[in-house]
Amino acid sequence: MSHALVIQGTRHGVWLWTLWAAFGFRVLAQLLQHVHPVALLPRFDAWHSATLPYPALLAIQLIMVVALASVAWSVWRGATRRRARLGKWLRRLGALYLFVMLARLALGLTALSGHPWFDKPIPTLFHLILAGYLLVLASYHSCTRGAPHAENRV
Repeated sequence: MSHALVIQGTRHGVWLWTLWAAFGFRVLAQLLQHVHPVALLPRFDAWHSATLPYPALLAIQLIMVVALASVAWSVWRGATRRRARLGKWLRRLGALYLFVMLARLALGLTALSGHPWFDKPIPTLFHLILAGYLLVLASYHSCTRGAPHAENRV
């Protein structure tokens, strides 16, 4: 097995797992602050904009944690067939998501600093992480060099 081939194929998986871990940390940290506040972490209300009630947000986040882990695992193993058209769609969606969240962050730090949805940098940071996840996944699907599962061949 070529070592370079393994590194090339798993780099997307490494990035997806890293971004998944960062998002998972956010879910666990907010839950911890809700159940048993820790002085080391920001207060519970700093973790979300209250757009959704926390139980609904937590349920959605837990579903996302499982779904993102499933995708990362599939990419890591090389079991996900690369699809260039999907890569293009994910790249556009990820770029739009990234742009909107960067605008949200900029507006929240300046002109709309008193607005509850804009004035929460922690949720916006984790939306940037999710946008990054989409962009890494887009890169995986857009990278069509070699066979779809070449990174795991012996």
